[in-house]
Amino acid sequence: MSTKWVVTTAAERIVLDDAKQGGTTFTVTNPGKAADRVVFEPVPGTDADGSWFTVDEPQRRVLPAASASFLLKVHVPADARPGAYEVQGRAYSADSAPEESSVLSGRVVFDVAAPPAPQKRRIPWWIIAIAAALVVITVVTVTLVLTLGGGEDKTALPAASATAAAPTSGPVPVPDLARLNETQALFALKQAGLVAGTIKHKQDPSRPDTVIEQSVAAAKTVAAGTAVDLVVAVKLSPPVLKTPPNEKLKQIDGRLVWEQPEAYVTRWLLSMSETVCVQGGAIPYSCLNLPVVWTRTDTKSYAPSLRAAQALGLAPANAIVSTTGAFIWTVSAVDDFGGSGPTAVVLPAQMVP
Repeated sequence: MSTKWVVTTAAERIVLDDAKQGGTTFTVTNPGKAADRVVFEPVPGTDADGSWFTVDEPQRRVLPAASASFLLKVHVPADARPGAYEVQGRAYSADSAPEESSVLSGRVVFDVAAPPAPQKRRIPWWIIAIAAALVVITVVTVTLVLTLGGGEDKTALPAASATAAAPTSGPVPVPDLARLNETQALFALKQAGLVAGTIKHKQDPSRPDTVIEQSVAAAKTVAAGTAVDLVVAVKLSPPVLKTPPNEKLKQIDGRLVWEQPEAYVTRWLLSMSETVCVQGGAIPYSCLNLPVVWTRTDTKSYAPSLRAAQALGLAPANAIVSTTGAFIWTVSAVDDFGGSGPTAVVLPAQMVP
């Protein structure tokens, strides 16, 4: 059976130095009961290149309930396009096919800065002096010509407007916002003299960051300033778990904590499965996970509670049910329509007095 590796990151962002180099640490945990060899490799995000990343000793043996740290080094070439990039870590068992045990970490982002602008050459003082003298001569000459010259018509022409202002009154047509991203849609509404109403986000990885619904049909004529509601398709990211694996949480105030890359996400779906042990009657001593409990929350943390008493219905009347407080958990983001995104990695934890 393949090991269910757990991959966590030391930071959510890598800061590059002036030479465009940096690094961060990924921790790979073996939650199983047998030692296994793990392979760790970087997974570049969109537009990032695999040659930018290196890992020393990418294959290691990890004992059960132990961890190994891998230092990911980043070296971006000087001619790389400036912008934001991301990378993830992948771990899988060396002795099995990668697809059987492959696990991805959360995304780690880094910014590639634009090269510094070339230093401007300083203009010699004598050139500035000559230019100033020429300006003075030109002003004097023009003044004399206008004063002593004929009576030309000096009526000023109106200045042309650089950009057309958005209409502020009267009926205006509603633009077609389909297939625009959220930023483009907001700009199109502003240019049309309209405003954005309620913006909701819907999990739809097939067309991320695309407007899929608008409350007022395209080409319809409405009053300027009318609000248009939008539904934007998104590809939710798995939450980044901040509680480390095998964390011991106090029963009084212990909380599971995570972060979410998307700022618009305000709800999450958390799942927990407690481990209990049963002994007695014809059943030998054995441990099992209780059915998963799903909980919705609107905060990026949760205080877990144990429910070992529910296991009594799974054992004979004379059986003894015990628990060490151990459980596994994960969490996923929920969109504005109740749909959930991908779950984060499943981590073990334990409640203690």
